[in-house]
Amino acid sequence: FAVMAMAESSAMAEVPWFGLVMLFTVLAWLWELYLSVRQVRRLSDPNRPAKISEIVSEEEYAKAVAYSLDTLSFSMMSDAIGTMASVTFYLMDGLAWLWRVAEHAAIALGLDPRNELWVTLLFFTLYFLKSTAEGFPLELYQTFVIEHRHGFNQQTLSLWVSDQIKTILLVTLLGGPALVLGVLIIQWGGDYFYIYVWAFTLVLLLTFMTVYPNLIAPLFDTFTPLQEGELRSELEKLAAEHTFPLKKLFVVDGSKRSSHSNAYIFGFGANKRVVLYDTLCPKLLMLEPKKEEEGEEKTEAQKKEEQEKRNAMGCSVPEIVAILGHELGHWAMSHVTKQLAIAQVHLLIFFYLYGTVMHAPSMFAAFGFPSQQPTVIGLLLFASIVAPVEQAVHMAQQSLTRRFEYQADAFAVEHKRGASLAAALIKISKDNKSNLNVDPLWSAYHNSHPTLLERLEAIEKLEAKRK
Repeated sequence: FAVMAMAESSAMAEVPWFGLVMLFTVLAWLWELYLSVRQVRRLSDPNRPAKISEIVSEEEYAKAVAYSLDTLSFSMMSDAIGTMASVTFYLMDGLAWLWRVAEHAAIALGLDPRNELWVTLLFFTLYFLKSTAEGFPLELYQTFVIEHRHGFNQQTLSLWVSDQIKTILLVTLLGGPALVLGVLIIQWGGDYFYIYVWAFTLVLLLTFMTVYPNLIAPLFDTFTPLQEGELRSELEKLAAEHTFPLKKLFVVDGSKRSSHSNAYIFGFGANKRVVLYDTLCPKLLMLEPKKEEEGEEKTEAQKKEEQEKRNAMGCSVPEIVAILGHELGHWAMSHVTKQLAIAQVHLLIFFYLYGTVMHAPSMFAAFGFPSQQPTVIGLLLFASIVAPVEQAVHMAQQSLTRRFEYQADAFAVEHKRGASLAAALIKISKDNKSNLNVDPLWSAYHNSHPTLLERLEAIEKLEAKRK
């Protein structure tokens, strides 16, 4: 904030912009590393906490710890690689070099290289492709080594490649033009640009929230109506009980990618839809056995064992109803609306503060732009400068989100579904091999939900009061 205060004075020229970006980039990595080391030490303790031993067996706990340690180790490695790549990119004047490449690409395409909007579009495409290519090896390792090692990965390499191609096309075709329009609004908006570009991002977000589940998500997954039966009847009864405007119930084939389970609600106003992952209960949701790879043959005993394993996974009807009851708690207490409002205030402040440095020649010169001030470059640099503040904001937002989760749990308990919700949380935690022995500081920064033990304790207290 001291830097922001100097923005309107002659002292701005003395701000060590390059050093600040390097410092904050490294500090952000060191903070994440410190938290991860704390969590690794916690999990490395050979003694299983007494409360955890009441919930899971020693074997289940050992598997959860092994999975958590693997994911933490991978996260520490990928963060280190990402930080080194970013620092190296900045040290080599990578932003200026990539901008010049975009200008040459504009010339090759017959476009005016002096037109910042065209160059911004090409720069965005190149920058996104660079970042995506850097992440490919890590994502492949995470999916096909770590997730596979712990029994979660279900997708084939061809499906992974297909997902990547679709994502690249969507981001390039939709994200690029949106960014260019945002840059145009910033340049046109004058002193009050931050209000106009904030309003634009809000419209963009609401549009995306409407379009994504109906047009984009079906490009990646198959959504089928939940079959008639006990589960559908109970969910519809629950919605009617709370006058929840449920329009459709879907099952999504998440099992083709991962064994992790989930459920969510989406939709505006009186057009709500519920989506259940087929991994939430393979038996109830009629999960089809995974097709055998070409050349792979399994004995009848192996097939029977896999089917029994699928049937043993997941939740019962009352437990799935309790999970949806929790989600209805979020809806009843307008948690999504509140979080959206807070995020928009945060974004508005971000754009306002960006305005204090958007025309700082010394900032652009420090990164290889002595005579240019491209808007998209200014946004990238400003985001790096305020990284420490953003981490603090993130931690505060996580705290609020956990508070909302407690409230949604309380809603389910209030409507006599506490016991079923507790049982569901335990089953989902076991199936997902969730981290049960969590370092408090690591959890405060990373976890958007309270830990399993914290939620069970809160539910138990509420149940005691209710009775």
